[in-house]
Amino acid sequence: MSVQINAAMVEQYSANVEHLGQQMGCRFDGKVRSESQKGKTKFWEQLGATKAVKRTTRHGDTPRVDSKHRRRACYLNDYDWSDLVDSLDDVKLLISPASSYSISAAMAMSRAKDEEVITAATGAAYADVDGSDAVVSVALPSTSKIAVDYVLTGSAANSGLTLAKLIKAKSNLSKSEVPKGTRLFIAVTQQQIDDLLNNVSQVSSSDYAAVKALVNGDVNYFAGLEFIRLGSDSANSAALTLTASTDVRTCFAYAQVGLLRSIGQDSHGDISKRADKNNAVQVYYNMSCGATRLQEEYVQQILCDESP
Repeated sequence: MSVQINAAMVEQYSANVEHLGQQMGCRFDGKVRSESQKGKTKFWEQLGATKAVKRTTRHGDTPRVDSKHRRRACYLNDYDWSDLVDSLDDVKLLISPASSYSISAAMAMSRAKDEEVITAATGAAYADVDGSDAVVSVALPSTSKIAVDYVLTGSAANSGLTLAKLIKAKSNLSKSEVPKGTRLFIAVTQQQIDDLLNNVSQVSSSDYAAVKALVNGDVNYFAGLEFIRLGSDSANSAALTLTASTDVRTCFAYAQVGLLRSIGQDSHGDISKRADKNNAVQVYYNMSCGATRLQEEYVQQILCDESP
């Protein structure tokens, strides 16, 4: 049985099972390209840009334009979750905890989906770049990285999220010829939004008002980007990577078509008795999902200093 089940005993606590503070639901749902997948690995076909050949003579030879075919791989990862409720505990509870355990499992699976996207955004992607079926690792290039000390003018200095970094990320995405109508996002923690508020307070009152509304949760947009708030603690939320030695957080801006999340099997639950565990009720969930970066130009890594 769960060693924490005593926390729900009616002699000491209320009848309701309260979920401690944690992320509920997937923050990236509807904000990345979503596909289904059969098999551990699936390739997504890509066709590179070509150039038209100008005709300079009548009745000349037909030119041949060699199209560049590439394939981006997505690998599925499997997840499990389970906990036991002893059969004798049910008589000591005013409510059955099984449903609350199911909710807890579902929230854990939702965070796992987001973590797949976070890892794929700035980590290594895997691609067949020449059609030979040889898969190679593709790193995010320097042109898609905004340094922690980036400034528009003056001497470089480490900083949190600034207006200059936001403008640079938005500019780079726009220069990459993102298809018209594609939504643009930025994944940050509350610390970066707070840093931005301190930064724009010195720029203009209109910027300050816009970011103040962002901080308050009244709006989710600023500078052409939709903000996705993520946690800073991986135990309670899908967290952006923090380098402890430097207090630098890896945030990222991206176009929706630049990241893909693939589902092999969505979160599936089962509640049943375990005869081998004295008929304890087992709450079990599993899932198979993965994610990949489809195009490096459509993702911008933004390093933000969180030093006190």
